[in-house]
Amino acid sequence: MHMRIILNPMARYGAGARLRRNIERALERRRVPFDLVLTEGPGHATELAREAAAAGITRIIAAGGDGTIHEVANGIVTAPMSGVAMGLIPIGTGNDFVKMFPGVRSRDAAIALLASGTPCPVDVGIARWDGGTEYFINAMGTGIDVEVVRQMRRSRYMPGAAIYVGALLRALAAYRPLKVEVTVDDCVVSQPIMNLAVCNGPSIGGSFRICPDASPADGALDVCLIREMPMLRNARMVPRVIRGTHTDQTGVTMLRGTSVGIRLPTGGRLHFQLDGELREAQDGQTGIEITLAPARLNVIRGAPHGDAPRKD
Repeated sequence: MHMRIILNPMARYGAGARLRRNIERALERRRVPFDLVLTEGPGHATELAREAAAAGITRIIAAGGDGTIHEVANGIVTAPMSGVAMGLIPIGTGNDFVKMFPGVRSRDAAIALLASGTPCPVDVGIARWDGGTEYFINAMGTGIDVEVVRQMRRSRYMPGAAIYVGALLRALAAYRPLKVEVTVDDCVVSQPIMNLAVCNGPSIGGSFRICPDASPADGALDVCLIREMPMLRNARMVPRVIRGTHTDQTGVTMLRGTSVGIRLPTGGRLHFQLDGELREAQDGQTGIEITLAPARLNVIRGAPHGDAPRKD
């Protein structure tokens, strides 16, 4: 079974490039037929994945961080082919998406799993704004989340959680609450927020369990709204979000549904992130419409705790 490895050489501050030969040797030792291509810039992994699927390659491997996985997933789900599975080789800073799948948290284990693991279907979120469409596989967010992503990109050579905590604390000092109207199925919430996360998986930023009950295979999106609150309460909320114990706190609203609308009642540009990739809706009053595509993407994973692979 031939597979295509799509490697981001810039993942984790250039670790992707340094690990290339290690990855190739590991696959050669296991006599796995493969070819490896390098990404050259933003959006290139999506093009490479789409081309690989069109060429009939049924195992396409994202070697990089959450951004690389995001692009490869978009290439696979938009290709006019079925039966393609995405494999994972984690090299990124946060690696939020891989944490949801048994057997892929370490690079060595993930590489060993590529040929023998079972493709299992997972849900995918679809975001539409300003006439465009893009998929996300772990989470999208707006509010302070956007400033945190900007701050993270200025940080270097730190573990994912440490980068996120530092970026969050810097962002808290300057962020001004955003008034949004959020519709989750038939429920409407309108309030100034510190943060809004729409999640397919439980964590963001490496280890922040913003939607601790979220699962990529439950046919629903989990939503966490944290409303405007004083600085001291914001600071106290941070360790709770890390542990995932914030959901019953005053000022936190947890919702679940299959469609989410986000808009700015007063208009303006709406900045947001999809799997850590920054985006912008120019028409904030129209905003963003998010829907769920159940079981839209196949991901290669191991058996949970040694049990038979889950088929749901």
